[in-house]
This record gives sequence, C-alpha cells and structure tokens, in this order.
Amino acid sequence: MTPAKMPGPLPPPLFLGLDLSTQQLKGLLVDEQSCVVHEISIVLNERFPEYKTANGRYVDGDVVTAPVLMWVEAIDLLMSELAESGLAHRVRGIGGAAQQHGSVYWRKEGVEAIQNLDSESPLKTQLQNTQAFALLNSPIWEDSSTSKQCRELESLAGGASELARISGSVAFERFTGTQIAKIKENQPDIWAQTARVSLVSSFVASILAGNIVPVDCSDASGTNIYDVQARAWSRKLCDAIDPRLVEMLGRKVAMADAAVGTLSPYFVQRYGLPQCPILAFAGDNPAAFAGFESLFTADDHSVAVMSLGTSDTVLFPLDTYPYSGDMSSLAMKHLDGHILQHPTIADRYIAMLCYKNGSLAREWVRGRSLGAESSWEEFSKAAGSGPMAPKAFGFYYLSTEILPRAKGIHRFERSSSGNIFLDSTQGNDCRAIIESQLMSMCVDYAHKSTNSLTGVAVTGGASRNQALQQAIADVLGVSVFAAGVQTTDGFEIKTPAMPAYGGAVQAMQLLSSTQQTDTNGDVASGADKYMLQRICSPDSDAHVVYKQSLADFEFLRDHVSSQFSG
Repeated sequence: MTPAKMPGPLPPPLFLGLDLSTQQLKGLLVDEQSCVVHEISIVLNERFPEYKTANGRYVDGDVVTAPVLMWVEAIDLLMSELAESGLAHRVRGIGGAAQQHGSVYWRKEGVEAIQNLDSESPLKTQLQNTQAFALLNSPIWEDSSTSKQCRELESLAGGASELARISGSVAFERFTGTQIAKIKENQPDIWAQTARVSLVSSFVASILAGNIVPVDCSDASGTNIYDVQARAWSRKLCDAIDPRLVEMLGRKVAMADAAVGTLSPYFVQRYGLPQCPILAFAGDNPAAFAGFESLFTADDHSVAVMSLGTSDTVLFPLDTYPYSGDMSSLAMKHLDGHILQHPTIADRYIAMLCYKNGSLAREWVRGRSLGAESSWEEFSKAAGSGPMAPKAFGFYYLSTEILPRAKGIHRFERSSSGNIFLDSTQGNDCRAIIESQLMSMCVDYAHKSTNSLTGVAVTGGASRNQALQQAIADVLGVSVFAAGVQTTDGFEIKTPAMPAYGGAVQAMQLLSSTQQTDTNGDVASGADKYMLQRICSPDSDAHVVYKQSLADFEFLRDHVSSQFSG
C-alpha cells in the first residue's frame, strides 16, 4: 500500500484592505507582521471611461454624484486582478473604508440579488438586470445642494447647537441625512422604490458579504442623524425625515473591528478566495486614523494625525464627548468641526477639523514672496529665518475658509507700545502662514478637549517640508512623527493608503484574537514594514512663546472672522 501523503503546511495568511475613494478603488494585502506585500489600484476614470466621469464623479453645479454601477465594476475588477496575482487563496479576512457621507439606495430586488449571485456572470450584469438600485447616481461628499434641508434639520432638532450635541456636527450639505431628505422630497418615486439605504462604506461591505450589513459607527457619525454619544441612530432625527428610516439604514451599527458577515460565494467561486470574515467598513478619515493608531506604541494614545494637502485635515483623539460634561460650556460655543465615534474603541471619539486653505495657500505665499519659480526648499529657508513671532500675525484665506468663516489676506503687527495691533503690509509671509495655520489648530483643539497631546503624525505632500515639521513641533509643543519604512539607506518617509491599510490590519487583528498567528515573524522579501519614526522635536523656548501668544492670536482671528459677510 502506498502511504498517504501528509498535507503540506498552509501558506501564510494575508489580509485584504480596500478603500473606495472618489477617484479610485485601492487594495492592499498585509501579512501577519502588518507588512504590505501587494497593492492593487483601480483608477476609475482610466478603467471605466464609458461612464464619462470627471475624476470619478459627475458635477452639475452644486449636485455631485457618482455612478453606483461603476463602483460595482471596480470591485469585480479588483478581485479579478487579485486572483491573477496568485495571492487570492491566502486571504483570511477583509476590512476597509470608503469616502464618507455618500449614500446608496437599494431596491428590494437588489437586496435579494446580492444574496443569490451567479458566479458565472459579472456582478454588474446581474445587478443591472435586476434593477438593484433605485438611484443609479449616488450623491457623494462633494455635493452641496441641500442647504434647504440643512436648515430644516437644524430646526427639527431644536436648533444648530442641539443638532451638534446629538450628531457631533451642525448641519452640513454633504452629510447623508440631508441628502436622504432631499431625495425623499424631490424624487418621491425614487424614494418609494427604496428598500434599504447604505453608506458607500457599508455598500462595499454588503457587496462582499452578499447581504446588507450594518453601517460602521464612525461613518454613521458623518450623517447628522446618528446620536454619537448614545451610539445609535437618533430616532428623533431619523423619524423627522421618514419614520421608516432607522429600519432602512439598519437598526444596528457596528464597530470597524467587528465581523459583519462572510465573503459571498460569488467571490469564493469566481475568484478563488476563501470564505473569510468581512469586517464593517469605516469612513475613510476615521479608518486612516485607525491605520495610524496601529503603528502607535501603547504610550501614544493621544497622538493626533495631521494630513497636509490641498486642504489640511487634523484628527484629534478625545477621551470624552465634548458636547456634554465638563467641556460642554466651552465646546458648545464653538461648534466648528466634527465629532466622530472612534471606529474601534467604543468609549472614545475623534475630533475632525478641516481647513480649506492648505497647500494652495502656502504655494500662493511662496510665489508672491519668493517668485513664481521658487522652490519649497527656498520657502523652508525663508520660513525659518527672522525673529520668532508673536510680533506679527497673518491670516491667509484665499478661498472662503471653513474654520473660521473668513476670507482675504489680513496681516497685523504689534504697535511700539505693545498694547494694540495695527494692520500691516509687511512681514515674513512664509513664516506667518505656517504659524497662523498651526495656531488655528491649537485654538480649535482647545475648544474640544483639555487633554494634552503626546505627538502628531503627519502625512500628505506638505508634510515633508522641514520648516513645516519644525513649526508643528514648536507650536503644538510635541514630537512630530512620520510613517515610513526602513531601507538600507535609512528611514524613508512614505505612507500607505491608510484607510485600506487600517482595514487590513483590523482584519489581521480579528484573526489573531481568535487563532494563533505569527505576528513577530520575519519580514517577507519585498514587503514594506511600516513604522512611525520621530522626525522632529519641539524647541521648548519657542513653544512657550507660541503658547503665550494664543490669546492674542485668537482675538485677531475672531476679529477677521467678524468682518466676513459671505
């Protein structure tokens, strides 16, 4: 008798993270050491020109939408390329994220269709044939056509401050609740056909799971109809739009580290993936924050994440909800920004502050001060020269700013007596714009929390600017960190697609909590092992000066905002 062959060892597991942004669907595979071993990018405009989108969306004045079937095709295509990579059979869990605020409207036939998919037929064909979606073009985060519904929702809540207390934000046009209200009001035939409503994040997870899955709590926090402190849909706000809305959204919400289903047989049979857990997909900003947190040490729970790009976005961790308790009297006077539930830690929150005038404003100052052909190296040198503030302040709002509401270029310098500030046309604008942007962040953070930050992790194109790195450290008084990989030439600053990376790591951690996994093994050849490294430390003397200047800065910022009439 020929002896039976012993089965060979199972290949090392991999974990897939996805991120459906406005312009692309990104996929990352990470291993048990959280190393990125493979990446797939489906750029929507390039791969699906037949939809004729502009950067993945349709723009018609204030109305901005994206074709749902294009997203469906992108999911199928990414899975096809994953199968071609030869790595699909090693996937043991899938997590991820998507652009916040957008919404998808399912017909009853669509809900049934994803439960009974045929692996022999493309996903788009089946969902198109069953008319799965009541609305073929979904409203997304760039839409600003719901001003009327915003005012109505604030009124129904009992005012803007009461809406912020419940939902974490005053009414915003891009938020999901007012988008739903607009569709019900303006397209009653569409609304009558709608059986379920998903956010874009839970839509992707639902396609993968072959069933409508719960919305993630952090993404629910960007709808204006979720009670952030109660961690549940606000029955008061949802009923004001439609008494059926809570059931249409799904009564339960989920944490982003929780499994909400298993991979649909469609993907198992068509692409050779195992039937693995599907985690709740989060909004892209909180998912990116969770991705950075996975690189933190145990002592870094108060590290903020600062994304410096065309606009600047700062995500601050919060231990308590600012619109109740000891912080409420101060926080309720400053309702700017957004408070989100943390995607993976039930009793924590994230403050998200967005500043419209980011890199484009810095680039304008560079060109105006140093010439059109000047470099960022010259900008850094100019910003680092001259006497340290606070003898002068500048505010540079080329576009109408969100935080605070203001526009225009405003400069002030202290009078010789030191008691008043005078309008100024002179000064080191390269230095002043950096100081102004960072001091604004300090002021706005102080309105939301009394916690001391232990550091700031920076990302985005401008984060490589050394003058900006040092200014962040000095103004905020904390060490500055960057994500990157260790190479033979030293530490290379580079950031993975953090929303996808965070989803993949959450999937890996879910498996490691239930099975024995090798999280301390060797780094595979060709894999990127990401880490955070300190790239800048604060000058304590400089920080004291900035700290003492904040009251004057806030006074002047309030003055500039009070002059705005837009």
